[in-house]
Amino acid sequence: MVKLIASLLLLAVVAQAYGDFKCSLAVPEITRDWVDMKDACIKGMRHQIQEEINASYQYLAMGAYFSRDTVNRPGFAEHFFKAAKEEREHGSKLVEYLSMRGQLTEGVSDLINVPTVAKQEWTDGASALSDALDLEIKVTKSIRKLIQTCESKPYNHYHLVDYLTGVYLEEQLHGQRELAGKLTTLKKMMDSNGELGEFLFDKTL
Repeated sequence: MVKLIASLLLLAVVAQAYGDFKCSLAVPEITRDWVDMKDACIKGMRHQIQEEINASYQYLAMGAYFSRDTVNRPGFAEHFFKAAKEEREHGSKLVEYLSMRGQLTEGVSDLINVPTVAKQEWTDGASALSDALDLEIKVTKSIRKLIQTCESKPYNHYHLVDYLTGVYLEEQLHGQRELAGKLTTLKKMMDSNGELGEFLFDKTL
């Protein structure tokens, strides 16, 4: 605490001695030829960032629901909280990519809108996994559309297309298959054992 007060006093003395500090500097004139992404692709990237954030919020709602003491499915809750974190990280990586390509020098304030989560309750774990699979399919379709946009003529953002195909689409396809398998197993267990089947399945997540 003493060090903090001393630092603030020193800052005040320097400010009086040298006048007001400027919080921003003028942007130097340099070539912008390296910034070569086109409008349609940039718009698609911004849309995809929002899709990832929307999915993250929906997974958060799922995790919160299964965390309730009246539901108490810790396996489902952990699964959906993990999914929410992954979707949020996907959105962050796309923001970082736009920054690398020089596309975040303006218009940042409208980059992400806080979504409204439409659904916040589920009848059982199977319905939640089914909704999760539908959500992943939606995100996958959005990525494919973005890839088509960014690889179309007269420009081909081959670096971005390779990144989206090799990283994002790969993960999406594996994720869809995993969810489909989990949903199949859960439904079989519930058909045979009802709620006990869901209880036992929750322990495996």
